[in-house]
Formats: sequence, structure tokens, C-alpha cells
Amino acid sequence: MGPLSGGGGTSRRLSPRPGIGTVSRGMTPEPTARILIVDDTAENLQVLAGILRAGHFQLNIARNGRQALEIARSAAPDLILLDIVMPEMDGFEACRQLKADAALADLPVIFLTASNDAESIVRGFELGAVDYITKPFYAAELMSRVRTHLQLRAARLKLAGLADKLSRYLPPPVYASIFAGEREVRVETHRRPLTIFFSDIVAFTARTEATPDHELVPWLNGYLDAMARIALRHGGTLDKFIGDAVMVFFGDPQTSGPEADALRCVAMALDMQRAARERGVDIRMGINSGECTVGNFGSEQQMNYTIIGKAVNMASRLQGRSEPGRILIGEATHRLIGGAVRCEPRGRIELKGIATPVMAYWVCGEAS
Repeated sequence: MGPLSGGGGTSRRLSPRPGIGTVSRGMTPEPTARILIVDDTAENLQVLAGILRAGHFQLNIARNGRQALEIARSAAPDLILLDIVMPEMDGFEACRQLKADAALADLPVIFLTASNDAESIVRGFELGAVDYITKPFYAAELMSRVRTHLQLRAARLKLAGLADKLSRYLPPPVYASIFAGEREVRVETHRRPLTIFFSDIVAFTARTEATPDHELVPWLNGYLDAMARIALRHGGTLDKFIGDAVMVFFGDPQTSGPEADALRCVAMALDMQRAARERGVDIRMGINSGECTVGNFGSEQQMNYTIIGKAVNMASRLQGRSEPGRILIGEATHRLIGGAVRCEPRGRIELKGIATPVMAYWVCGEAS
């Protein structure tokens, strides 16, 4: 099979020869793949359309870069074949604008052009093209490259979809640090100063007994979703849900320093307090600060990112001793937030598992 070639000039036309445009029998048709062809020469468009339709692709056609951008935004192609020398907007500028648009940036662009100088080729790749094919070219080679880049895009989209699903099982800050390469996925721990938050719904057991499951489950999920959104907004690491209970900590994997972490945790608790009341429920909340062991616990086959330590146990005990609709904090947290939040002494209280009574404080709201 000979190459597709044509007359001179930078917008070299394609002249089909016998047998050109056939598709190898071993190739699997991809009827759902849509390709946008961008070229200002009618003969070129006709030849390319013939080759690609033989490969069972759906097609859109544009005659310049400006038209290509409009069609890309409306037709959602899977790949773009882009000429360079065109009126109104050339291929380089069209590619630059495509890659600058967040909705289009991941579309694979293949330059298909008679501009075969090294400078043009380098510029094409620098603008974000995945491939650069010069005229004349072989139809079989074009089809092979098109299919390869479609398969690579499909694999990227599948991986992104799987990553998005897996991210629901991890706290967003942990997920982000793993995918940024900042954190290894292995059993390991470290010591960090943290502020820990616990909450549960007052009289939730009575609600479960009085409410059918088909009503309770969506209500509970809606409540937990609201709490999770508040935690994320304040930069907390959502450790887990335990029935109606919520556990959040501040200070790892992201930290603004112990004082700022404690303030963000208290601000989160106040927002949760308001959100719960809007839903017609009261929650008990407890907060404590201190050194904890944080990291991946478990086995190499399955692990859990969480925290352990005396400060965690005390936060849980404080939550248990709190009152409906109130936030009870330990002395360490009180020292960290200073006068930034209005608090009232609760006095020394005994906590299960803690040898001596501890000083606790009620959070009354932000300082004026």
C-alpha cells in the first residue's frame, strides 16, 4: 500500500491510490469512537473520511481551528485529527486553546499535516499533541495510530473512573497525597500532634426503633453526607463513620500547625452543630488534642489509615460525657485555641479509662 500524497505546498492535498483506505482485517471496529477531522481542503476531508468510515468511526468535520473548537465543545469527540495551515485560526492556536479548556484538555490531538520541519513537529508536541503525522502517509499507519491513542484514552478514562470510585473509601487528603506520590501505600506509622473530633446523634437508638429501614437509611446517609462535606470544607481528615457516629482528625496528612488545626476543628464542630439542628437533631461532640500515632495499620493485603493514642481515647470519652447539642473539649485543645473561641469551664470530670479527673470546657461559640 503506498502513501497518501499530493501536490506541493504546506496544505498538501491527498490523492487516493488503489487500495488506499482499507482497514486491516485484524482491527476491531470501535463504532462508538467519534473523531473530529480538521482540514480546510475538501479533497483531504473526503479521503480521510473514507479511511475512517471504513474503520467504523463516527465523524465530525471542521474546516478551520475556530470551527473545530465549536464542534469539540458540542460534539464531544474522542480524538482530533488536526491540520496546521488553515484560515481564520491555524492548528497550533486551535490546539493551544483546546488544551487551555479544562473540559477539552484531555482530548488526544494528532497533527496531520504537510508541515514536516523539525520546528513545527517540536511545537506540536509542546502544545500537547499526542502524535504528529506528516503527509504523505500510509492509511494503515494512520489507522494504527488513531486506534492506539483511542485505546490509551479509554484506558486513562477507565483508570480515572476506578480511582474516583476508590477515592470514596479514603479520606480526600489521604487520597490526594497518594495520587500525588507524596505517600506510600504500605504499613507504616508516625507520631503527630493532632486534634481529634467525635460526635454521635442524641437518641439515635430510639429513632432506629421508630423508623422503618427504608426511611432511616436515606435519612442517615443524608446526615452523614452533610457532616462529611463540612469536615472536608474545614480541611479535616474523615477517619470513619461508626453507625451514626463521626470521627474526624486534624493534623495529618495536611497540617497548618497545632494551633490552627485545633481552631479549624472547633470551627468544624460549630458548623456541624448548626447543620444538625437544621435537620432537627442534636449531636454530642467531644474534642481533644495531643500526640497520636497515625498511618496505615493492618497487613500488606489490606490496611486502614487511622490513628491511635491516649488523646484519641480521651476525645471519645469527652464526646460520651458531652450534652445534647454541645461541644466538650479537653484542656490541651483549650490551650491551643486560646482566646479565639469563647469557652466556659466544665470543671474536672472523671472519664472511663482515665486514671485522674481531667479539666474540660464547653465551647460557646466564636469570640466576638
